[in-house]
Amino acid sequence: MATATMDQVSRSGRAGAARGSVRITDRSIGIDIERPVIGDGPAADDAATLWFAALGESFDGLVRWHRYEAVYSLLVKRMAQADAAGSMDVYTRVYDPLCQVAASYATVAGVRQCTAERFVEAAQACFERIPAVGRLLRDGAITTAWFQRVVEQTALVDDPELLAFIDAEIAHRLTTMGGLSARRVEDAVAAIVAEHDPDAVTLTREQAKASKKVVVNPLNDAASEVVVTTTPEEAILCKDSLDAVIEGICAHDPRTRGQLRSDAAVARMVGSDFVCGCGRDDCTAALSVQEVTSRCAKIVLHVVTRQETLDGASEEPAVMDGHGPISAAHVRDLAARPDAVCRPLNVADLAARMAQPGNPYRPTAALDTVARGLFGGCSWAGCDRPAWRCDLDHVTEFNHADPAAGGPTCLCNLSPKCKFHHGLKSHADGWLDDQIVDANGTVWTEITTPEGVTVRQQAANMWLLPEAGLIPCSHPDFAVGATRRGFRHAEDAPERSLSRVEAKHQYRMRRRAANRRAREAQEAQAAAMEAADGQPPF
Repeated sequence: MATATMDQVSRSGRAGAARGSVRITDRSIGIDIERPVIGDGPAADDAATLWFAALGESFDGLVRWHRYEAVYSLLVKRMAQADAAGSMDVYTRVYDPLCQVAASYATVAGVRQCTAERFVEAAQACFERIPAVGRLLRDGAITTAWFQRVVEQTALVDDPELLAFIDAEIAHRLTTMGGLSARRVEDAVAAIVAEHDPDAVTLTREQAKASKKVVVNPLNDAASEVVVTTTPEEAILCKDSLDAVIEGICAHDPRTRGQLRSDAAVARMVGSDFVCGCGRDDCTAALSVQEVTSRCAKIVLHVVTRQETLDGASEEPAVMDGHGPISAAHVRDLAARPDAVCRPLNVADLAARMAQPGNPYRPTAALDTVARGLFGGCSWAGCDRPAWRCDLDHVTEFNHADPAAGGPTCLCNLSPKCKFHHGLKSHADGWLDDQIVDANGTVWTEITTPEGVTVRQQAANMWLLPEAGLIPCSHPDFAVGATRRGFRHAEDAPERSLSRVEAKHQYRMRRRAANRRAREAQEAQAAAMEAADGQPPF
């Protein structure tokens, strides 16, 4: 019997308190998951409960890894038998070892052959193509769905040595960027593949361009779906156009947003009028051709790239807002479109000025672009709202009455947040956020839940704009932020009557400082535990 004991870590890269043991015998796999213990008191109990509920699924990856190992062992045996037999005919080429193992799996598992073949192919990839990422699955750092996306995104890499390098690079980035989500995993992998093997990305892009099509799929006797395949930029523009159309309905229309988009798409394709569904005589809908055209004219698709990529001197990928990384060839195609507008941006210009001269609350156009491009989306962990659809939020609140006493308009204190999370931070009790630039110039954000659980993650596009975190701040140290070096903490301030904004500002300063001290102590404790038992983190 083999027994393995692991420490669980959160997707923020910090050690948690949950521990699990796995017992593997010839007949069974047993998993014991201990409830995490985080500090003392009711708040600690809430944090431990949240950790368990949210991260217990990490053990699913371990189970999936062992399932992959089992089916892979069958595949290896069947392949060895085929090699020993030697002769091949038309039937053994069709019913090759992978096909036969998948057929057996499909029969026992009760799934379709195509589903079984994807499972066996993923198992083979786990141990032959991307074993380093496979170990992340085993260790609970990524989910089974995320692993499948890595399998798909690396499928076209055919150079074994390059694939080994990409596998190691993906594993490294996923273990250091923190705050993983499905979108962040996909974007990180896409960026690495696009940078090191452009042909693997370009091929899929060219295939997509060549296979543009419209497919009608009957769903039931009352509905069918129309699937339109097109390029990423055209898909985003189509969706934005539909949103511009439905923006003109009145507040009394009873349809959901999805139903509105569907009706608007059908109306525009068949040439009929899209009308409001309220049925009221006092309807205020603005759906005339002129009004819809005016809204559609304001649609802009943002792409952030390096100048050397546009010049053809580099193959580093770019980032398309709302889609993620795209290849260098793709961004050059976009720049060549007649409707494209290229605006050069020198990140170093931020050192001279980040706020508008006449309004210290408003960022310059350069800072606005860099902040959105650096984070790539809402900076709240788990949210994938595109950056140019978010608000730019002062992490440490800007004090309009006394700007020098509040958070500055600076890259170190500015990040995009969607309207929901911006409002959650501002108006709901117990939520805290922080933004840190470490000694290497890496920009991090932290979100702390009311239960006391903190999730830390890198700005998603540090790989594209690495110099952004090295821009020196021009504001005094005391205004940098509540928990940064040199800041005088709120508990040392004299007692006086405060406005609501000032009181909330000082409350956040105290909580952020306490949170940072607790996090650093927890990291130190986890490092000591790992050094003591020598076991890999889970």
